Amino acid sequence: MTIDELVNKYYENLNENDLYIWNYISSHKKQCSTMTIEELAAHCAVSKASIIRFAKKISLSGFSELKVYMKMDTSSLTSSGQDQLDILCNGYIHAIKELQERNMDSVFNILYHAKRVFLYGSGSVQVNVCKEIYRLFFNGGDYFYYFENKFDITDILYNLCENDIMIIISLNGESEHVVNLAKQLNMKNVKIISITKLQNNRLASLSDESIYFSNSNLKLPGENGRQFQSTTMMFILVEIFYIKYQIYKNEITSLEMKNA
Repeated sequence: MTIDELVNKYYENLNENDLYIWNYISSHKKQCSTMTIEELAAHCAVSKASIIRFAKKISLSGFSELKVYMKMDTSSLTSSGQDQLDILCNGYIHAIKELQERNMDSVFNILYHAKRVFLYGSGSVQVNVCKEIYRLFFNGGDYFYYFENKFDITDILYNLCENDIMIIISLNGESEHVVNLAKQLNMKNVKIISITKLQNNRLASLSDESIYFSNSNLKLPGENGRQFQSTTMMFILVEIFYIKYQIYKNEITSLEMKNA
């Protein structure tokens, strides 16, 4: 997860002072990555405490971790293969911790009360994620429907009703097909849960609930190293989501039995 993604995620928590600090950092990432907290505070004309508060508002422990992320953001084109591996692994660790601590009860409430749940993936990897959701939830006693391609969804749209839910999995949430699908579902009052990369996107804005995952974009070692975009977090998210839903469902079932 990059600093840009963290700021995007926690943007609503940032005040004018925080945004001033962020604007300076985003425009001078390379220089800021080598500064002390005193130097950064001086360049931003704020106190050291303000820098620390900014870091904590975007879920970091303090200035030291903020500096690590600044270095990660500026090292993608020049770092060694080992550095790239460290970035990938550190990204997984932070993303998993964030998913573990995230409250998803509002998503689970919609899921628990749904008449039917449909799964749609916008690409080959996303379809595989749908299949994994189907497999996990089937083993947990919940039957979902998923579609192999965009033509299947056109046929099913006519039979969807407002008690149904569509889970749409998209990397960027910006493809015209996915956005048009979301608009059609909105017109039928079908609730949407979107799963997308951590960034502002049109699909998320059209969804009733949005779940974000973070991924790493790396340049592989070598003179002509290729760009590599990890999609593993989609599958990790699904497993965490499944386990947390089983916990939620068990708590709700126990409460309903107690009140019966």
